[in-house]
Amino acid sequence: MTTARDTYLDLLKELVAIPSVSAKREHLPEAAKRIAQALTELGGETTVDDSYFAPLVISQFKSHKADAKTLIIYNHYDVQPAEPFDLWDSDPWTLTERNGHLYGRGVDDDKGNLTARLTALAEYLDEHDRQLPVNILFVIEGSEETASQHLDDYFKKHPEIQGDLIIWESESKDQNDRPIISGGNKGIVTFNLKSKTAGIDLHSSLAAVVNSAAWRLSQALASFFDQDGHILVPHFYDQVRKPNQREKALIAALPETKNDFIKKNQIEAPLLADKRGTDWKQALYFEPTLNIEGITTGYQGAGVKTVLPAEATAKVEARLVPGMDPDDTLKAISDHLAAKGFQDIQVEKTLGQAGYRSDMTDPEIKRVIRLSQESSGKEPIVMPSSAGTGPMNYAFEATHAPIVALGIGYPGTLDHAPNENIHLKDYDENVRFVKAILESYQ
Repeated sequence: MTTARDTYLDLLKELVAIPSVSAKREHLPEAAKRIAQALTELGGETTVDDSYFAPLVISQFKSHKADAKTLIIYNHYDVQPAEPFDLWDSDPWTLTERNGHLYGRGVDDDKGNLTARLTALAEYLDEHDRQLPVNILFVIEGSEETASQHLDDYFKKHPEIQGDLIIWESESKDQNDRPIISGGNKGIVTFNLKSKTAGIDLHSSLAAVVNSAAWRLSQALASFFDQDGHILVPHFYDQVRKPNQREKALIAALPETKNDFIKKNQIEAPLLADKRGTDWKQALYFEPTLNIEGITTGYQGAGVKTVLPAEATAKVEARLVPGMDPDDTLKAISDHLAAKGFQDIQVEKTLGQAGYRSDMTDPEIKRVIRLSQESSGKEPIVMPSSAGTGPMNYAFEATHAPIVALGIGYPGTLDHAPNENIHLKDYDENVRFVKAILESYQ
């Protein structure tokens, strides 16, 4: 007999095989169509809106209760690129089981989280004569890995997306197997900087009189920071919404130590927080960042080529905390460059979205926290925000519902990296947890 678990692990295998990489805009309609088919087969009233390059899947499961609350379940079907392929121990586009783990691109982020939730819903429906005590509204997008482009437009097109609580895409366990419940994430603005100092690459002997684009861009980038990594851009911090005392206390209570953090991330340089004399946890979760993702310029081949580069480009990002507007932040950076004499540096915005933090004392979130402890037998770690980025603010602005994230990951999941994986036991535990959430509304 085929179980719901078998059905949706087979679906996960199908979804992992679809290389739905939003950065390349590949295979997104294919993934959306397959997910919509699965939701419809489960009994959902399903719509696929393909107004933009990444279709949005909406599927509603109605309760038999007239006064039922509504849970919005948010997931995404796009994934990060799988390169470099040679660092994978198995094909990233083939779901592979080894030693109690499942491997494949998207197995945690985020296709496995989606199929775990579908498993929980299917099992609940089977066990309760297809009767739900709560309305469920799936909202599944295809551009989360590229700053959720057009998700705000989709929300505007679909004002019917309303609910009492949003169950967010994913979370994990900590190194002590305690579940993590979080309620926020940072925003982001990404942009390219370009310097051009000549029409062609020049002989490097001309460096006596000509500034190379590489030096020019490096000088502009260096103007962003002091020696301790503090961001020197005027007005960069003006919009930052400071955490309240409860939020600070929740982060302070996180069990990870500084040595754990350094070891886990194989860090060899001094922590910037130590250089600034600030607490590393508070900085990680509550401070904005300005980071150079990559620099391209000059000759990169074997041997020596004595060239003075005519062009240099940098990919840069700023992680934003709640209160910070992506466009205002980028304007502050552009104004700073101009004030420092770098008017010639071209600034091109690529992506942007604001950050968000839930009130972790909201009754609906407290329900989830309580059920997490009852389901796992362990007190969950509660975080008002993660250090990463996501489109929670779009969802909150559209619905004004509290948001809480929970998921199937663990510290060795390797999201976005080669050999992304999950523990099958964590997957099964998450299915039971989501079922407990549904049952709590009876």
